[in-house]
Amino acid sequence: MGLFEEALKCIEAPMVLDVATGSGSFAGRLRTEYEGIGTITGIDVSWKGLEKSREALNKIEDMHVVCMDSSEMAFSPRSFDMVCISNSLHHMARLEHTLKEMMRVLKPGGYFLISEMYSDNQTEAQMTHVLMHEWWASIDTLNGIPHFSTFPREKILNIAQTLGLNDLITADYSSLDSDPMSKDVMDHINGAIDTYMGRAKNIEDSSKLVKRGEELKEKLQSDGFHGATTLALLAGKPSISV
Repeated sequence: MGLFEEALKCIEAPMVLDVATGSGSFAGRLRTEYEGIGTITGIDVSWKGLEKSREALNKIEDMHVVCMDSSEMAFSPRSFDMVCISNSLHHMARLEHTLKEMMRVLKPGGYFLISEMYSDNQTEAQMTHVLMHEWWASIDTLNGIPHFSTFPREKILNIAQTLGLNDLITADYSSLDSDPMSKDVMDHINGAIDTYMGRAKNIEDSSKLVKRGEELKEKLQSDGFHGATTLALLAGKPSISV
């Protein structure tokens, strides 16, 4: 067990906030794997998304969800022992405001947890994921959905460092043991590309986006697919806030 996992195992956080909770998959892992994690409040700006994920969210013990803009939270200051966000920094239209709000509602001495995929230092199979994500983000943005480019690793680290947190611990997670050319994986990713091709066709002058989708299908066939490496960061809010 690495230093990062050891630190999480030792945390006692009775009240946890999960920002941009989506399906609740990240919150669910926290509840399952770490005994010190207590009640989790998940917020997401999309009520439609929460409704879609309701069945999965209802299976997570001691969790409730609220539709809320993370850049303007309704919670009182110092409401949570831990705040966390997973693979959603790049979805924030007002990221600076979201981070400020997360710090505001976090208790002094509480924990700030970030888990975010990054765009650099990836294998060719992982670059399929990164480049597909860039394409997805372009289509979502043109369809009015906040979705931006994935950050390089150093940018994510800098975001954490500028928050004035203490005792920063990091870990990089990747899963490269599976077959990147697995038929099941290829079929699934091809299906995802087809879905976004359909969304692209609803955009005026979509020819370049559709062509990019075809290029990504070719890359998938030549290089396969692995999920991009994720950077996890855990740090503490100073007990005396300045």
